[in-house]
Formats: sequence, structure tokens, C-alpha cells
Amino acid sequence: MSQSQPGRGARRAVVVAFAFTSVYFTGVILPRASPNELSRIEAVVSFVERGTFSIDEAIAGLGDHEDKSFSDGRFYSNKAPGLILAMIPPYAVLRLVVPPPSSGTAWIFVLVRLATVTVASLCALVLLGQRLADTRERAKTAPLVLFAVAFGTPFLFYARSLFSHAWSASLLFLSWDALRRGESGGNSRAHGTWPFLSGLLAGWAAISEYSTVPVALVLAARSVVGRRRALVSFGLGTLGPLALLAAYNVSCFGSPFTLSSAREASPQYVALAGRGFFGTAVPSARNVGLLLFDPARGILLFSPFLAWGIAGIILWWRSRQERADCLFVLGATAALLVPLAGYLRWDGGFSLGVRYFVPVILLAALPLQHALASAWSRGLFLVAAAFSVANHVLISCADPHVPPTFPWPARSLSTWMISSGWVAPNLGLAAGLNSAVSLAAPLAAVAVAAAFCLPPLGRVRPRAALAAAVGLFLFLATLLFVPALSPVDAQWRAKLTQYLVSLPRN
Repeated sequence: MSQSQPGRGARRAVVVAFAFTSVYFTGVILPRASPNELSRIEAVVSFVERGTFSIDEAIAGLGDHEDKSFSDGRFYSNKAPGLILAMIPPYAVLRLVVPPPSSGTAWIFVLVRLATVTVASLCALVLLGQRLADTRERAKTAPLVLFAVAFGTPFLFYARSLFSHAWSASLLFLSWDALRRGESGGNSRAHGTWPFLSGLLAGWAAISEYSTVPVALVLAARSVVGRRRALVSFGLGTLGPLALLAAYNVSCFGSPFTLSSAREASPQYVALAGRGFFGTAVPSARNVGLLLFDPARGILLFSPFLAWGIAGIILWWRSRQERADCLFVLGATAALLVPLAGYLRWDGGFSLGVRYFVPVILLAALPLQHALASAWSRGLFLVAAAFSVANHVLISCADPHVPPTFPWPARSLSTWMISSGWVAPNLGLAAGLNSAVSLAAPLAAVAVAAAFCLPPLGRVRPRAALAAAVGLFLFLATLLFVPALSPVDAQWRAKLTQYLVSLPRN
């Protein structure tokens, strides 16, 4: 691509701002690590320190939680092992120079997160930016789309946590990108190497989050488009992750085919796994509506700019360009959303947005630019993007683990927590800054990245600055209305108030 390609500097600004916020916020929500993360942390600690995946002793030292499996009298993590296995090398290296952790919120786990989830997320964002800018015309809108996806979706928070969602999203996107590189490469050896790498990445995503297995299968089907032999290379690439999964299952549960989900220790998870297929029943129209518009975490309510993807898919197909990828994106998104519409716990418990949708969020960004050809479509998209970014940035500045019944958490929880003096742990707080002052640097980074994205857009209606201002105004307007809480939620928040008041103030 030409060095004069529009938007190149803006894309870099978005990635740099994302990297800065990912490092600045520790990702740890005090007073202890979330069960989802602690379960993985204890498995890693147990393996490196004691040579076993059994977390019995780690529970005694780092804390108990409900995210456990039980087999042959011992406890194990109930998580898919892909991210756990990726965390082991950086943890083992860090242990050569730092003491053993005394809690699940120790700094060593922040560094492990940076070396795994965050690095993968940044690599995926860089390549996503390049793919979005594949033509000179689309290069103008690429920075804005990249900015919206990075800061206006739950990917923002999960890229700085030890949850597997952003990790899987990055691996799946990198897998697709590897396929594309294999098809465009002139070296005959690369025709086999790239599909093999694609299979390796897709397989690792599948063993990191089992719900992505259908997406990995769609990727396998996509590999046939370039060369039929690519499917063989892709399949060979998946053998490594599958072998690791089999070895892990044998070590923990005595059989290569027994997953941690089949050995849940918590009664509530045992009951869930016993309904339908591991908690998944027939998809329902009601669940589809909730996934998209639920007041506590609906995908299109929290990230309305994603609605442009519907028109984008249609216009992409009509353009007759790269139809295989158009079908792939549609198939990959459906492969995740359709089973999710039948999952009894689609809300994900305490979380930010529909966290189970995050694994396909980067792929779902690919059609967006096809709907941004006109000045008005770009202007309205900018309105929706500004709204989405303000929403997710605000929520992630507080505790993003939102109860599933809290309507519009930016107002019902986040602003209230920040006004109470509690913000997400960050480097500013560690340096002794006031809680409000500590948010200045990351907010400035997001604002600077946004400012870089506006000039390349070209003609926009309404004008770019006005459109961004309208989006921010609409979001601020939502903060004027106080959603009604149920008695249970009101009691939960009252208890949280007492905890916040007891914290030392800067």
C-alpha cells in the first residue's frame, strides 16, 4: 500500500490509545479476582508450582470460588484450558524473578494478562485496521470503524482481563487473516504454511472457549475456497491444540473426551449443564430480542453502530467482491449467535454487555465499511459510534462486572460508583492520584484517538465534529434518567455503598 494512504496515522493512533488504556488499567477489580479469572489463575499456579492442574492447594492460598470442576476427589478449573495453557509460559518465566503470589490480584497476573490476552488483542487490531483499509476509498473510514470496535464494544474491557472472550476473538480473526495471506502469497510453500497457522489459531480458540467450535468449523469451510489442499493443512494445524486438550482432559478427568463442563462442582452449574445440551436449548425469538435489545446489555442497545453491519452484509454481497468472505462473516456470526439464542444463561451473569458475543466482534466489523459509502451514512455511523464509545468507556472506568438485571448500567451503577470515589484500579491510583484525576489520562487518550479519526473521513453529513457531539449528547441524555431497580438489586447496591464508603479515599 502507498505511504500516502489516508488514515494510516489515525489507525496507529487508535491502536496506541488502546494499548495505553490496556496497560493503564490493571484489569483487576478489587477486592479479589473474579471467579472466572481466579479459576484460570489457580490452575496456572498449581501447574507451575506443584506440577498438577488440581487447584485444591491453590484454593487454600488464593481463595475459593464457584468456577470449579470436581473429579476423583479433587477440584479443577471448570474453564476450557486454551488460555490456561497460554498463561503457563509467561507465568513460569516471571516466577524466575518475582516471588510467588499471595492473592489472585497480584501484579504477576497483570503481567501475564499483558503477555497473552492484551498482546493477542493488539495484534488482531493492527491487522483488522489493515484489512479495513484494503482500498483507498475504504481507508478513509477504516480508522473510525477500528475506533468504534476497539472502544465501543465489550472488547475494550475483556482485552484487559483474563477472561477468554477477547483472547478467542483475536485468535479467530488472526486465523481468518492467515487464510487470506495464504491465498494472496506467491510462494508455493506459503500455501500450506498459512492454512496450517490458521488451523492452529482456530483450534486454540476452540479449546479456549468451546462456544467458538462452530466458528472454527466455518473457518475450516472457508479454507477450501483458496485451495482444496488448504483444508488438509488447516486440519493438521488443529491437531496440536486438540492434542493438548486431550492430554489436559486425561490429566484432570481421566478421559480425553471428558470436558470440564461435564464435571461441574457448583450445584447451579450442574443444573444448568443438565438442561438441554450443556445448558443450550432450541433458540428462541425472545432470546434473540434480549440479545439485541436487553436494557442491561443488549448488543445493539450498547453498540448501535453494529446495526450498520446488516446493511453492510447486503451491500457487500451485491458488490460481488470477495463473496467467500462475505458468506464467511455471516456464517461465523450466525454460528455463534444462533446457539447463544438458545443458551439459558446468555446474559453471562455479572459482565459487561453480551460477553459471549465478543469472540466474533472483530469479524463482525468487516462488513461495516460497505455501508459507509454516503456522507449521511458516515455521519449517522459517527453518531452511533460516539454513543457506543462513551457508554463502554464509562462502564469500564468503574466495575464492568454488572449484574444481569441492572438496566442501563452506565446510569444505574457506573456513574454512581465513580461519584462515590470508586474507579477501576489503574496506574494513576497506584501512583497516588485522586480517583477522578486518575481517569484523566485514559480519557485523554481516547479523545485524541477520536480526533485523529475524523479528518480522513472526508465529506460527512452532518459534519464530523457535530455528529460526534450529537452522539455524546445523546449518551449524556441517557444519564439524566434513573432506571428503577428491583428490591433485590437496590439492596445489593446498598451493600456495595457500605463497602465503597469503607474504602480509604485519595
